[in-house]
Amino acid sequence: MAGVKSETSRSQGVVSTLNKIYWTPPWLKWNSEANNELTWPMNILFGLTGAFSVANLYYSHPILNILADEFGVSDQRSSLIPTVTQAGYAAGLLFIVPMGDIVKRRPMVLSLMFMTAMIWLGCTLTPSFNAFLGLSFVVGFLTVTPQLMFPLAVQYAPQRHRATMISIVMSGLVFGILIARILSGIVAQYTSWRNVYWISFGLQLLIWIFLVFSMPDYPVLSPGTSYPRILLKIVTLPFLKPELEHMSFISFLTMGMFTSFWTTLTFQLSDVFHMSTLVIGLFALIGISPVFLNPIVSRFLIAQMHPHGSLIIAHLVTLAAICIGTFVGTFSIAGPVIWAFFGDLGMNMIIVASRVAIAHVDPKAQNAVNSVYMVHSFCGQLFGTAVGNSLYAQGGWTWSGAFNIAQMIAGLLLLVVRGPHEKHWFGWRGGWNLRKPKENTQPISVPADVEANNEDTVTEEPMGIPAEDGSHKEKIENGRRDDKSETENSP
Repeated sequence: MAGVKSETSRSQGVVSTLNKIYWTPPWLKWNSEANNELTWPMNILFGLTGAFSVANLYYSHPILNILADEFGVSDQRSSLIPTVTQAGYAAGLLFIVPMGDIVKRRPMVLSLMFMTAMIWLGCTLTPSFNAFLGLSFVVGFLTVTPQLMFPLAVQYAPQRHRATMISIVMSGLVFGILIARILSGIVAQYTSWRNVYWISFGLQLLIWIFLVFSMPDYPVLSPGTSYPRILLKIVTLPFLKPELEHMSFISFLTMGMFTSFWTTLTFQLSDVFHMSTLVIGLFALIGISPVFLNPIVSRFLIAQMHPHGSLIIAHLVTLAAICIGTFVGTFSIAGPVIWAFFGDLGMNMIIVASRVAIAHVDPKAQNAVNSVYMVHSFCGQLFGTAVGNSLYAQGGWTWSGAFNIAQMIAGLLLLVVRGPHEKHWFGWRGGWNLRKPKENTQPISVPADVEANNEDTVTEEPMGIPAEDGSHKEKIENGRRDDKSETENSP
């Protein structure tokens, strides 16, 4: 009996400790009756969280030679650092992100951010290359916080602003990737490489503090679902949801183009145009510019038409930029500049439009859907880097550019063989109307969940097929008022 009481006491102690660790300020506790739409400040915070988290994967890229000298290893061995980090990230996409459907996301995000910062501190301080390599894998494994931001933006953004809010989170990721390269190259050139990692450590802790006092205690998406079942869903979703697989493969091709360009660009700028390492790093500023234009484009283009139409326009813009960049870039710096600006703008448009298109695929498993999408994107990055570098080594800038042109043409073909309203794998059922839907005839209900601090059941607002106007919500409210009026007038 005493043993049972002791065990119970220990269990209560563990629960009490966890409650203190995952303390939620009163103003952030979930209230199903309140207006829980995503606000602009929170949306921007999500974008910054994505930016300074995903940057962890790219700080080492411009300073691999410096890291090789610091740890006394060969350049080939130092190149394992980004490879191992990306491998950890891939594992995190598969095994951590799906948990966002079955656990509360506030404690999950805060835990991931804090643990990543602590492991990052180990990378900053260690004098051992093997320890640095192992810690880099763990950092990559835990740096999946940005992929938890997208489902939140999809679920809680007002329909009239959904495309714009998704684009802000997406812009944050691209900003983080590019600013990491710039910051790392500049700081490491004039000071120690460890200062790069100290700056990143401080930024991560700052974002964590903001999240502690700002991020609501969002309810669980799919309560009662087991971890093995949600992992199995990742395997089955691509076969059951043609639209998800269609958009994921477009993402594969787009990210293949993106990484192929930025990888081979370094060789072209140094070998053909004889630019210094610092100037090559600053060249990424051209790619950052479209990041700030993307929310505007999303508001006035993507939000105003069917995602399929936005994707066609984005592919054509990107294809034109690649053609100019490929052939002009052999003799003039104007070619890479045009490609970097308009190519990155088109890439952002493709990713945002494809995410809007899959927002309604499975509201009960949004993080599993995101895992499928991101695994395709990640594989596209590996594919683009490997093939792009190989072709550049054999035939130079023209060959790698032709490869990127082929990827964009393949993406366009995918949009042609499956129409905007087709529900199956191929065909044009439903026509080719590319106008924005005026109303949603079949809203998709998000499942009930359990409150953070009691046992009451709360039900989310129905979430319809993504649209940037409020027609669906207005229709629901009108229906509620009509029902209320009929009840009051009934005898």
